[in-house]
Amino acid sequence: MGTFVRIVQGIWEKTPTGEWRFDENPALEGETVLIKPEDSYEGLVEMIRIRLNLGVLTPVALTYQLPDWMLLPEGPRAPPITLSADKDVETMLSVREYMTEPVMYVTSEPELVVKYQFLCRTPFKIGENSFLGEGITKEQHHHAIKELVGGHPIVCSKTMLDMLFNEPQLLIVYRVSLEIEMVYAPSNEEREEFLRLTVDDMISIVEGEPLSTEEERNNVPNEEGIIF
Repeated sequence: MGTFVRIVQGIWEKTPTGEWRFDENPALEGETVLIKPEDSYEGLVEMIRIRLNLGVLTPVALTYQLPDWMLLPEGPRAPPITLSADKDVETMLSVREYMTEPVMYVTSEPELVVKYQFLCRTPFKIGENSFLGEGITKEQHHHAIKELVGGHPIVCSKTMLDMLFNEPQLLIVYRVSLEIEMVYAPSNEEREEFLRLTVDDMISIVEGEPLSTEEERNNVPNEEGIIF
């Protein structure tokens, strides 16, 4: 015996007033999957990948929201629930009888998944270093990010990042970029002063050559960049 759950693709947004809203991708059609109580989290992710034709390495975030009456007193400010383990799948199915139409929200692609995790302030790790762990204050986290940067932030083109890293690796690259931007909160003018890396610059670094300071090489005005 299983439960039919509608799956919707898009990204969670958080308004300035703290309310959560899921922006559905209108270009993608909704799907329905049959989820059984014995299904594992990993099995559910694999099912979603197949149904939505997602790559094996493509990051995926699965979430759902409780019925309105269960969200009181926070209401729309109550964050969505993220599935990350077998027990989460069981819990989601246990509240299905309270839902008129059970819905599971799917966010995929590195940059979108990271945006959701950033809004949720999900802890993350870089090597042996953990960030946003339990008991860490906002000030302590900001100090840790500044220590991580170790100097002035730089801007790297997304095209080059896509060439250098696979999708799972881009999760941490994009996450660190958002954390740095939050800490430094640069203005447009400050962004223009950041050193910009091009593909040629990265090749020079790998080969041990000095980094070019020529404005025409280090500035990429027509390409979106990531601060890191």
